[in-house]
Amino acid sequence: MTTEDFRTDLTAICKAADSGFLLQVVRDGSSEPLAEKDLTHWPDWPTLPVDAAHAAGCELVVLGYLIWPDSVTADSLLGWWPVPGQRAWSAKVATLDQLQAGRQPGFESSGS
Repeated sequence: MTTEDFRTDLTAICKAADSGFLLQVVRDGSSEPLAEKDLTHWPDWPTLPVDAAHAAGCELVVLGYLIWPDSVTADSLLGWWPVPGQRAWSAKVATLDQLQAGRQPGFESSGS
């Protein structure tokens, strides 16, 4: 695997859309989605309830990403955090390969 395979700067964003929600995976500092799924079949919730947080996590798996296990804390909603000033929630994500390699957020690859 290359260094690119172990990037830890991926974020999932689940944000309110005109109808339902939009789920995107983006590289930190970029607005260009690496993966995207329109969740128009979801109700227009004013906040992200637990069942929606769980469903968003399942949708991430379909897109090929997982929420970092250590981001699920007592302060988060199954790893999701509200985005200040927006009707959106975000979570740090990784590919299955990254998780299997035991990489943690903040780990900087030495390039080897």
